[in-house]
Amino acid sequence: MKVKMKNPATGELKEVKVGWSWTLFFFSSFLGIPLFLRKLYIFGGIFLLLWIINLIAPGLMHTQDEALGITIIINLLIFGLAIWMGIKGNEMTAKNYLENGWSFDEEESDSVKFAKGKWGISI
Repeated sequence: MKVKMKNPATGELKEVKVGWSWTLFFFSSFLGIPLFLRKLYIFGGIFLLLWIINLIAPGLMHTQDEALGITIIINLLIFGLAIWMGIKGNEMTAKNYLENGWSFDEEESDSVKFAKGKWGISI
């Protein structure tokens, strides 16, 4: 199920899916690019930072076992965050749009009422 959101200043429409985000699950861990595109800059920055640490940290370790350990830990963290983004990403996207002046296009539709209930929005 998707809901349409509208920017009242420009008339631009965007659809936000209610529920699991396959896009964020699979691709948010790739430098955070989909998060930056959704204007979720902090979370995109977290993924980008984890990538940088994952590239640099193993070279700073004294042994291969330490390097492997830090790589495994960081990759598990990235994977866990990707799962969390799959679960919460669409909700965060919709709330970010609402905070930036966007509104639901069809305020009284059943899909919007369902989305508001699912996302805990009482507007």
